[in-house]
Amino acid sequence: MKHKILAVLLILVLLLSHPYSGPLPPISQNTVALAASTDSDQTELLSSRKQVVKAIRSGLLKRKAEIEVHFTDDVRKKLDDIHGLMDEVMAYDIASNAKDADYLAYSLTQWAAQMEWIAGRSATLTLTVSYKCTAKEEKALDKKVDDVLKSLKLEEASEEEKVRAIHDYIIKRVSYDTSYEKTSAYDALIGKSAVCEGYAMAAYLMFTRAGLDCRIISGTADGEAYAWNIVKVEGAWYNIDLTWDDPITADGKGIISYDYYLKSTADFKNHKRDSKYSTKEFVKAHPISKSSYVRSN
Repeated sequence: MKHKILAVLLILVLLLSHPYSGPLPPISQNTVALAASTDSDQTELLSSRKQVVKAIRSGLLKRKAEIEVHFTDDVRKKLDDIHGLMDEVMAYDIASNAKDADYLAYSLTQWAAQMEWIAGRSATLTLTVSYKCTAKEEKALDKKVDDVLKSLKLEEASEEEKVRAIHDYIIKRVSYDTSYEKTSAYDALIGKSAVCEGYAMAAYLMFTRAGLDCRIISGTADGEAYAWNIVKVEGAWYNIDLTWDDPITADGKGIISYDYYLKSTADFKNHKRDSKYSTKEFVKAHPISKSSYVRSN
């Protein structure tokens, strides 16, 4: 059609994803293609970047395998970095929803994106996504967490009592997955076995649902890719590592340790954060207590 101004075809290659054995959130293993599109006159077009972010987030929360978002070409011009857009999606955090933000980021195994547009008119972004768990499994996990939190009777508990009850519950029921294949909160809380990611996701989900501020931190522990949590208790942030508090004992018997429970950075040995969790902005928003929490009993 003569009125259409076709965009120049561009190929932007994204970073390769790794096999999902480590704790880092996934990146696409494919390419982003920016190309000429068919017209979108019959589709309502989103007119702001924030609307695009919310639309993608909604599709991810519903565990859609393909998410298609239509928006104006003016918005498209501001989406020069798809990775940045996805980071913005994962940063969209609603306190009442424990399944977004960090939990959502760690729920994806990989994603790929393709954008098509008609210059001066409209654009379509298509995301192809795979997840650790299905929507059905996430629903079963929600029920499990509801039941567990109800059984723990945390309504009158202090923040530290909530952390301790959830910490102990997970450690008593989850064993470390030595096959390194079980990475989700579903694996931890329903399958009862997971690697550090599963422990960290389960803790994040339960802490958040119990009304606590919490984050998942990626980095290394003893030099190996690893994930743990930080949690806010009585106005201060602390490190907490449920995986290392659930050691594999020589006789196979489960024990609960508090060696990595609500620790200051100085007392949280052999853990090193990834750089994005050490920025001035992140540290200012999540200042770790200079002293470890002192438990009353």
